[in-house]
Amino acid sequence: MVTNNNRNDIVLDILGRMQEALAEAKGELTPELVKIVEAGVRADWGGDRVFIAKRRGEGHSSRNSRIFRDYLAGERVKLLSRRYELSERQVLRIIKSR
Repeated sequence: MVTNNNRNDIVLDILGRMQEALAEAKGELTPELVKIVEAGVRADWGGDRVFIAKRRGEGHSSRNSRIFRDYLAGERVKLLSRRYELSERQVLRIIKSR
């Protein structure tokens, strides 16, 4: 239902899911439609600790470089997550993007 482009940003993911669901339902937002979208979001994001940035991607390149450098130096994802106050999912996304 949702493209992989939004899998790293919960806000874009939810909005994309709602947009697609509304298009399929011809613009009618029903309780059933909301339940379907909610179930998908919970299935994909449930259990994650999510951080929502105030502005998407601004000023993070040096931080991401430090995370990648620390990872290559042998630091574990769990430690990096705590150190940089990010979810483990975000740390993995940063590492995989390099």
